[in-house]
Amino acid sequence: MSKKNQLAMQSNANVDMNPMLDIVFILLIFFIVTASFSKESVLDISKQNQAAHSLTPALTPQFSIDDKNQIYLNGRKIDVDTIAINVAKVAAKGEITSIGLKAHALSEHNTLVQVLDAIKSQTSAPVSLASL
Repeated sequence: MSKKNQLAMQSNANVDMNPMLDIVFILLIFFIVTASFSKESVLDISKQNQAAHSLTPALTPQFSIDDKNQIYLNGRKIDVDTIAINVAKVAAKGEITSIGLKAHALSEHNTLVQVLDAIKSQTSAPVSLASL
C-alpha cells in the first residue's frame, strides 16, 4: 500500500457519533416518559392526644318539657332560671358533645325558646329537638 492510500484510509476512519447520541437520548426520553413510577404507600397517623380525650367523658344531657311546661334535665325537675347553672355543672363533669331536647306537643313555645336560650348561653354543642 502506498502512503497516499494509508492516509486516505486513516482520514476515512473517523466515525460521526452524533446520530447515535441522538438515538440514545430519544430512547432515554421514551423510557422515562413511559415508565410507571410507583408511589410509596404511607400510613395516615392521627396525632391527636388520645389520653386527653379519655380523661373527659363525652356527655349528652337530655332536657324534656311536659304538657304543663315543667322542665326536666335527665329526669330531674328544674326551673327555667337554673338551666344555665345545670348545663355548667354537666359541662364541669365532662365534654358536652350534644344535647337532646324533647318538648310535648301541648307545651308552650315560649318555654321551648327560654330553654334553648339558656342552653346556648352555656355551650355551643348541637341541640337535637324532638317531640314527646
